[in-house]
Amino acid sequence: MLKKLENILNYSQPHFYKFSRDSVELAILATELESEKKSLSILELFAGSGVISIEFQTRHNSVKDITFVELQEEFKNHLEENSKILTCNYSIHITNFKDFLNKKKYDVILANPPYFDPSRSRLGSDANRNICRFTMNFKFQDLIKKVEDCLNPGGVAYFSHRDNLEELDSRITRMGDYEEVGLFRFCLDVD
Repeated sequence: MLKKLENILNYSQPHFYKFSRDSVELAILATELESEKKSLSILELFAGSGVISIEFQTRHNSVKDITFVELQEEFKNHLEENSKILTCNYSIHITNFKDFLNKKKYDVILANPPYFDPSRSRLGSDANRNICRFTMNFKFQDLIKKVEDCLNPGGVAYFSHRDNLEELDSRITRMGDYEEVGLFRFCLDVD
């Protein structure tokens, strides 16, 4: 059973990867910015253990449903366990986000994708952990394309990324047909 710890749930997670504070901060930011919207349909890409969407739903009173998309089968049992706390409908899809086929459109898309470039960093010995951390299986443009395909008109996508914000902003603007692109930088006060 999940327990609240300092307003963050104690999640079931695989041994090879633990979620970081940026997932919770992303959920908090998205919840604050979407607080007035009702009956939201949520898509979480790179879902891992489902932390972002579950934290979002525990803070937002009007989530209709959540769709989790995660590449690694090793996360499935953790997603199922963690999702028991949800008070909305949900579905879990174990597949590469690029292969996720769904005609449904979403009001909010949440993602904390891997963002380390494997050509600039040394890979670790754990293949599962490397998939969580490094952009080995996709390009950033693939994520933007999937967001564009899955987002309702007027919908919003929130994701974390460590790139230079100006460069990221120009890549998003060039790749998609967006009315507005807002990028936020928050710094964690970590000891």
